[in-house]
Amino acid sequence: MVFFNASPIHNRHKTQVAISPLVAVLLPLILAGCVSIKSFQASPRNVCAGDTVTVSWHATGHVELEANPPLAHTGSKPSVGAEQFLVQQTTRFVLNTQCLFSHKTAEADVVVVANASKEFGGLVSCMMPEQKLTLSVPLQEPQVSSALRVTSVTNMNTRPIMLSKENVRVTLLPAQTSRAFEHQAALGSWEVTAPLNPNETCDDALEAVRDRLTFQIAFSCRD
Repeated sequence: MVFFNASPIHNRHKTQVAISPLVAVLLPLILAGCVSIKSFQASPRNVCAGDTVTVSWHATGHVELEANPPLAHTGSKPSVGAEQFLVQQTTRFVLNTQCLFSHKTAEADVVVVANASKEFGGLVSCMMPEQKLTLSVPLQEPQVSSALRVTSVTNMNTRPIMLSKENVRVTLLPAQTSRAFEHQAALGSWEVTAPLNPNETCDDALEAVRDRLTFQIAFSCRD
């Protein structure tokens, strides 16, 4: 048995409380908790079939890595680590960590996007002297794979935009699709601008687009 002394301020007598050895060992773990997932990610998140994905994690407790659909070299892992996996289809990686009294789970999805489309965009700023809305969208790993190529782009806004990347620039009407960037790598900095309407203020324009501009990229894989 383990004994703890209890000595109230106004009591001159000491009281001994018996605690079993098992409780004495487990009590600090119960109070402090024994599992956590500090980080878990898969990179890149948008890939071609056959690309290599790096899965990394930092956790505590007993760690298990799963993949759906199943992949080789998953299972029990150290608390901190990274591994590479070759993916042929959209895959969800799951990190499970547990101890006697707690359990935590985190997920990371990798999407095989060949012959599929994804929408990109963000919050815009308004340049009053130039009378236009502007947005820069940097697409880099881990967001997209270097193997992804552009098939076409589509304006997802209710007003015309000018979309540019490197030395290519195209004006797109609402819902219009263009193949001007075909075969270019999706990686890189995309610039989006939209002119203000006649007599339109920055506040009016930002409210009209709800502070956002977006465009859609249809992907293919490396030639």
